[in-house]
Amino acid sequence: MSQYRSLLPILLAVLGCWSCNESIVRPIAEPKAQHGAYVLCEGLWGHSNATLARIELPDGAVIPDVLAGTGLSLGDVGNDMVRLGDTLYVVVSGSRSIECFRASTAQWIGRIRLQQNRYPRQLCIVNDTLGLVTDLYGDAVTTIHLRRLEELRQRYTVGPAPEGIAAFGDMVVVANSGYGDYRAHEPKAGTLSVLSLSQQREIATVPVGPNVVTVTFNPVRQRLYAIYLHVPSAWRKDSIGGVVEYAVPSLQRLRTWRAPITGYDVAWTPTADTLLFLGPQGIWGIAVADVRAPFLVWKNPQPDYDHWYTLAVDAEGSLWIGNARTFTVAGEVLRVWRETGQVQRFAVGINPGTIAFF
Repeated sequence: MSQYRSLLPILLAVLGCWSCNESIVRPIAEPKAQHGAYVLCEGLWGHSNATLARIELPDGAVIPDVLAGTGLSLGDVGNDMVRLGDTLYVVVSGSRSIECFRASTAQWIGRIRLQQNRYPRQLCIVNDTLGLVTDLYGDAVTTIHLRRLEELRQRYTVGPAPEGIAAFGDMVVVANSGYGDYRAHEPKAGTLSVLSLSQQREIATVPVGPNVVTVTFNPVRQRLYAIYLHVPSAWRKDSIGGVVEYAVPSLQRLRTWRAPITGYDVAWTPTADTLLFLGPQGIWGIAVADVRAPFLVWKNPQPDYDHWYTLAVDAEGSLWIGNARTFTVAGEVLRVWRETGQVQRFAVGINPGTIAFF
């Protein structure tokens, strides 16, 4: 009898692996290209109509919704997307989940279901097993296991309405937005919470500016950049927002650029010498190696009709722009070659908010 008992764990493991393989959902539209971009379209709050589009290069074919026809839907409000190797992690805030896809094939491979009271906002990948997700309503950072696809027990308490998050070695930096005017007067609003993974706690709080929403480490320079937006109630102090530069790891404040920032997303040029962000006239840049003021990189030709909602830069240096139009109708993605002025357009879903390349 003991010999059969010893085989039980092996049998259970085999059955478990079989069950996992059976749960993989293949897209109805068969992907063909080896390279391209995924576009996460937020959808409309409360409508559960977020979608994940796939743009295939070089021919430009678009799969508008990789889950169409599979019986699954992405859920309510797609807010962030990060690729690690061949796995794509998609944060769906209203559904309290992180949906996982095989980037090469667009197959749905599983879900990280978060607890009932979570509202995941932005994901940061620390290594091949550990991920950190800001909890917008819970004023905390949730830890997840990227391989086991599960929420972990460790939680970090931070400031009000955390949104952006980035990791640099043992240091994790979280943007405590204060949710615009809504919680702007609460302690730690407009600051960065600095976490130590080894100490498993917050070790510092760094002031930034009203409604800080995004943080990014420069991949070449030892610098951290925090982006804060306009807050109507703070118009006497700062009416247009800005970008703040910090030394790493000391987090000494070095420089501040006042800039008319209109979006959350930023991107680095391939050489990491220019930080790109969205402004009222289009895409703006800051050359971080010199003292120039922010400058217009690419103008939106019809800002009264097109609302540029997100941006990304591919390895060739092309600009990718998510155009949300009126925020209630299907959007599009523009690929722009700055040297030639060529523009390629791709039809996608409502509110294209994040772009990730594969």
